[in-house]
Amino acid sequence: MAVFVERGIMSSADRASGSWRPQSDSERQQVRDQLERLLSSPGFVNSQRYPNLLRFVVEQTLMGQEDTLKERLLGIDVFRRSPDYDTNQDPVVRLSAAEVRKRIAVYYQQPEHQHELVIGLNPGSYIPYFRPASHLTDPLPPVVQQAEPSVKQASPLLGRLWRPWAAALLLALFLAGGLAWYISARPSVTEQFWSPVLESPYRVTLCVGTPDTFNASIASDQNLAPSPTLEQKIFHSARLGPANVATLIRLGGILEGRHRSFRLLLASQASFPMLREGPVVLVGALDNPWTMRLTQNLRYGFADDGQSMYVVDRKNPSSRQWSVNLKQAPSSQSGDFAVIARYNDTTLGQPVVLAAGLSSQGTEAAGEILSDPDVLKELFKHAPGNWKKVNLEAVVQTQVIDGNPGPSRILAVEYW
Repeated sequence: MAVFVERGIMSSADRASGSWRPQSDSERQQVRDQLERLLSSPGFVNSQRYPNLLRFVVEQTLMGQEDTLKERLLGIDVFRRSPDYDTNQDPVVRLSAAEVRKRIAVYYQQPEHQHELVIGLNPGSYIPYFRPASHLTDPLPPVVQQAEPSVKQASPLLGRLWRPWAAALLLALFLAGGLAWYISARPSVTEQFWSPVLESPYRVTLCVGTPDTFNASIASDQNLAPSPTLEQKIFHSARLGPANVATLIRLGGILEGRHRSFRLLLASQASFPMLREGPVVLVGALDNPWTMRLTQNLRYGFADDGQSMYVVDRKNPSSRQWSVNLKQAPSSQSGDFAVIARYNDTTLGQPVVLAAGLSSQGTEAAGEILSDPDVLKELFKHAPGNWKKVNLEAVVQTQVIDGNPGPSRILAVEYW
């Protein structure tokens, strides 16, 4: 299983041999000092719930109270949920922990932090681990060295991507292995949903949206106003930012965990013959022309009328009930909409999986749904008996909290 080790994401074997439990007051203070450095970084400083969660689990662990770090108890103690709240309907702890892991990984990816004490959050657990700075220069364990060839095979494709995000995409490939254990723990509904892609003998293409194809008229606006609109923010910040990377981590993890060969392509680089070579996973909507083209004949698609982006219901084309105002300030955005789909595309002659939001938060929420067995079960609750092979498309709504996707719910599903 490929994992990212040098920046603090460890395999189970590495955690067993390289993790460290502070014993003295001085060592515990070292952890607290590192926690403050971590929480003052850009990934945490402008948020409230992610620092609150990380601070709580670290302090409880330092006090030897790991037994309290359960989903329901964290929901009550950290997020002030009622004792009888439904963790399936309100997965705030799971979503927040996933975001914390992502932001920690981004922090330790930075060269200036590579020799610091590591604070990490084990996948599938809410118990943090610690590793002193002296361990960061240790040789990589064999499991990582064995995983290198697969990353090197992907590097020519990654080289075509914007260089500032090449490291983030490599991180996505490595973290994919860390996600694989979660998928394999409850594989049934996930594997059944993904079966048309997983059972194909051909290489899978992950086709991710690129902002230069979205509303090109904005490209000339090189100097953003002090308070940019959501439209401007999407264009100027969507270049494989954290939301796209997080989605690639989740969807790539499903393929990596099943040992499926795949490649990453920018939508602007993908050609029709390339997409016909095997199954396709589309990430992004208005920034991905292939999503716009291949959803034209589906019930649900996407549109932009200059004032708003919206999900089109072609059985009710005049409706704008699923829309986001382009002219609002990003801080005012309280929700987003996305479309997820699995279907056999007659144009490509290949199975297609779609994770696409109106803005980046919706795309990230769609990626979470397609990798979460509990939500997939909800998706198929009213499906026909042959749902394992049937085409389906669903509209999803997600809350946006502090600029990040929160709890999501399925609004409508189409089977055919």
